[in-house]
Amino acid sequence: MHMRAILIQLRDLADSKIAHVGCNAGGLSEWAPFEIDALGLLTLLGANEVDISVGRLAPSYWLEYMPLLAGFVFAGDRFRAKQPAFTLYNVSSGIVTGNLAAWFTRWMQAQEFHVSRSLVYWEVNKSSPPQLDQWSYVLVPASISATLTMFFLAMTILSGDWYGLANAIAIILLILVRSYMIHENRNAINRSVAAAKPLPSTYASALDKWEEQRKKDPKATRPLPDSSSSSAPPRWRPEVVKILVVMPDSRAITMFIPEHLLRGVFVTETPVRSPGVYRMAQWIGWVAFTVHVVTLGMARLATQLYVIAFTVIPTVLICYGFGCDDSRVHKAWCWLWGQDAGPYVYQAGPQLSATVFEWPEDVEFATDKRGVLRRWDALAVQKGGPGCKKRSTARQDLYAWLNLSSEEQKSLWDWHLLPHTRGVDDSWWVAFNEKQRLIRERPPDIRALKDCIRRDLEARRAGRWSFRGQPRGKGDVEKGSR
Repeated sequence: MHMRAILIQLRDLADSKIAHVGCNAGGLSEWAPFEIDALGLLTLLGANEVDISVGRLAPSYWLEYMPLLAGFVFAGDRFRAKQPAFTLYNVSSGIVTGNLAAWFTRWMQAQEFHVSRSLVYWEVNKSSPPQLDQWSYVLVPASISATLTMFFLAMTILSGDWYGLANAIAIILLILVRSYMIHENRNAINRSVAAAKPLPSTYASALDKWEEQRKKDPKATRPLPDSSSSSAPPRWRPEVVKILVVMPDSRAITMFIPEHLLRGVFVTETPVRSPGVYRMAQWIGWVAFTVHVVTLGMARLATQLYVIAFTVIPTVLICYGFGCDDSRVHKAWCWLWGQDAGPYVYQAGPQLSATVFEWPEDVEFATDKRGVLRRWDALAVQKGGPGCKKRSTARQDLYAWLNLSSEEQKSLWDWHLLPHTRGVDDSWWVAFNEKQRLIRERPPDIRALKDCIRRDLEARRAGRWSFRGQPRGKGDVEKGSR
């Protein structure tokens, strides 16, 4: 009987433990001090578009400091990752590379280049933009962002939405982290441009040496540039090289770039000044992004609606280049009014700029009434010659426009950009040689064309309106000019 009583007590004790565990499990399943919905997943959208748009490091006159979606792109430093399938051919020097700077490949992706007739002329500005213009690119977007952010903070505090307040603080941190990282990368490029020296055997390098020599010998002879009218071979190495960039979608872009900038600015990545601080900013960005994702789903409905509008609208606009030199919004506006957006100047920093335009129409080819291949121009049309046709998209025409020397043509052959002859069919080479002959009779002066375009753009901007008594350009429809 005593043993039976002990067994009964053990059974009752086991039943009570099981009941206690069941109660605890039920309490855990019902524990819900707050609710998290899937709205935070919205912050993950648009990563590729933000990576390309902001990764090209172009400042926006209005949206520079607005919050954007996909904050992890900056926290993870993804916008500095190399992109494959881009190939740069240095036609002048016979060098080819597929390792291009991250900002450069993203900048090309953001442009609306044509298949083969787009031209980009990069150069170092002789003077920096006015200080007023540079500060306006900071004060204007900072004022807009601060106004909307302060309103957001006040709304969450007055409504007692503490999750919304945490979300607002996370958004502010994300803006600060992104702005710091973009600013550091821009400064790194500016330092590389300022530190780059002309290559040896160029006229600019000879002038620098002459300036140094003058300090010791005031009577030192100044070097003379090459004469365009002389038949003698050039003495100096060209400072600007002929570049062909083939993009992943097979668009071939012609560029002219100062060779001393090519490696340090357009090919290799420029290091930031303080890697430790930069890495700490990334960690802060990850923490802020996590808080932003979690608290957005816990905030009140009014806060959620405000955050959606506050982040989605600027993201869409910035991906279309709103307020940037290469704005697609401006081009769409011109198209709606039946106007041609035409060439434009992209300012990549205080010193580096690019003029984006197309090969001129007078390098196009057409067959006249007698079946003779000729270059098209307005005078030929007036005389009953070849008429205007659809602009060319053929690589053959592009290679003819480049006015290749024998060495440059051999480089294109070695890179398999020119076709190899097979059998007796040499029709491609017959047409190419004839087009090349027509170009050599009157080669286009790309530098003179670029200078003419820039003078025309400056003349159209000057005197349109003034800001504090100083003349400023009209520029894009959505921003002031530099």
